[in-house]
Amino acid sequence: LHLSPSSSSSSSFSLLSRSQSPLSFSKPLLPQTSSLLPSSSSFSSSFSSSSSSSSVGMQSTDGNPRTKVAKSESDWKKQLSEEEYEVLRLKGTERPGTGEYDKFYPKKGHFVCKACEAPLYTFAAKFDSGCGWPAFDKCIQGSIKTEVDRSLFSVRIEIMCASCGGHLGHVFGGEGFTDTNERHCVNSVSVKYVDKELPGEYAGDGEGKILPTMAKG
Repeated sequence: LHLSPSSSSSSSFSLLSRSQSPLSFSKPLLPQTSSLLPSSSSFSSSFSSSSSSSSVGMQSTDGNPRTKVAKSESDWKKQLSEEEYEVLRLKGTERPGTGEYDKFYPKKGHFVCKACEAPLYTFAAKFDSGCGWPAFDKCIQGSIKTEVDRSLFSVRIEIMCASCGGHLGHVFGGEGFTDTNERHCVNSVSVKYVDKELPGEYAGDGEGKILPTMAKG
């Protein structure tokens, strides 16, 4: 299924309302009773606000340690724009076709988390799924944290930055777009493109899928 951007939008970025959300393709990862993407008005308790900023070790989906960037919600509000905060911290969703990176296919470089700048995806992982949001078929190992999301009468797998917990989007499997058979549906506002090679400390991590790892758990 493909959704078109709202013709009434007055800017290049507009958020779906809390009761709206993008549709998945024919084979979502888990059964569902609704075509709506889950959303919530507050961030998960595992990444709740704190009175200070800090960095501590955490485990991502593949078990690799990552540095967790923890900030108070007031600090995030100061750092992020209104749209960025709505998506990254409150799990909002930008309208399809309005994102900066929807139709952007670089020949080099990588994408980082907009909130903490942790590397997430290489340029080679991005592909055209026609869904209206940036799509990636694999991630840098250890860069993504996942949670089962059952809000709004649906069952989805949410993907978040493993370093700061920022909401990226959702991951779907079994659609057959690429050899990995995995689609990371990501909000443009959640990431930033960097026109450089991966930093040395990440270059050796490689790229991989996350669904098989989740299935083992």
